[in-house]
Amino acid sequence: MLEIRYFRTARGDEPARDYIQELPAKERAKIEGCLSVLGMTGKLEMPHGKKLVGHKNLFEVRSGRHRILYAFHEGEVVLLSAFMKKSQETPKGEIELAKRRLENYVNMGG
Repeated sequence: MLEIRYFRTARGDEPARDYIQELPAKERAKIEGCLSVLGMTGKLEMPHGKKLVGHKNLFEVRSGRHRILYAFHEGEVVLLSAFMKKSQETPKGEIELAKRRLENYVNMGG
């Protein structure tokens, strides 16, 4: 069983948690179900999850148009960012944000 952690900003915000909590109950329940499976099994298969191609340690939870970018770090799943996908490709800005947050998370000792 993997621990699910939320990236926390210097101000103490947890952007992925905030995004999920603001969703309607039905959509939030679907994402929470995916996160439960991820925590129990350590993976999410398509269509609920996939590895981001070309990015060593980035994965995404997929639920409708909602995406949560995450990474594995020392036996934990770290939820880095969440957004609504509006085009075929994952926005580069979201990928870069997730990479910066992961680097910050690792440098701060998790």
